[in-house]
Amino acid sequence: MNIHQSPLRDHLAAEYVLGTLRGGARRRFEQLLPAHPSLRQTVTDWERRINRLATASPSAPPPAIWRELERRLFPAPPRRSWWDSLALWRGLAITSVLVAAIALTPQLATSPPEANLPFATIRGKQREVLWMVTLADDGRLHVSNPRAMAMPPEQRCLLWLKTGDTPPVMLGVLPDDGGVRTLAMPAGMGQPARGELWVTMQPMVPNPQPPTQPLYQTRWQTL
Repeated sequence: MNIHQSPLRDHLAAEYVLGTLRGGARRRFEQLLPAHPSLRQTVTDWERRINRLATASPSAPPPAIWRELERRLFPAPPRRSWWDSLALWRGLAITSVLVAAIALTPQLATSPPEANLPFATIRGKQREVLWMVTLADDGRLHVSNPRAMAMPPEQRCLLWLKTGDTPPVMLGVLPDDGGVRTLAMPAGMGQPARGELWVTMQPMVPNPQPPTQPLYQTRWQTL
């Protein structure tokens, strides 16, 4: 299922804002936000809805309902001050906010359907994260480098896409300064998320030769 489909986008964003999207799913969702403007907007919309509910002022009930509720809750009531009754309604107001929030997110208790949100994690020899790659809505790749890396002079790490038995296709130069870089997909490239991602360290030349073996490699995953 595609992230552009509104029900799925709302489902994931609502769980994220309410705090019910946890663990690895929450971390993967956060990694996808920079590359998906529509997903960020949906999260913002849900935050506004919840904030409106949290700041809403409940309307006071009619006096007859107030008296009947107190009679049922306290059959032999002691002397109660007006402040005690107000505290009761404050508690009911908070409960109503929570009920309204649940009503706005039906079926959040069930697992969300599988989404097609491709991303890849490139790890080093010690399983440390070197790069995170996300396929954005516009078809480009967003690559983040968690921390700066010491590179040999005149050498850079290159990202390649390897599909089947064909030679790998170069996608671009990976960032090594602890920053983020956007890479445009080569013209005519279709279904980039179906291949493997290779990383090589090579001299910076105009037309690098396709490698036969990678320094690092990984497969695409989906949220």
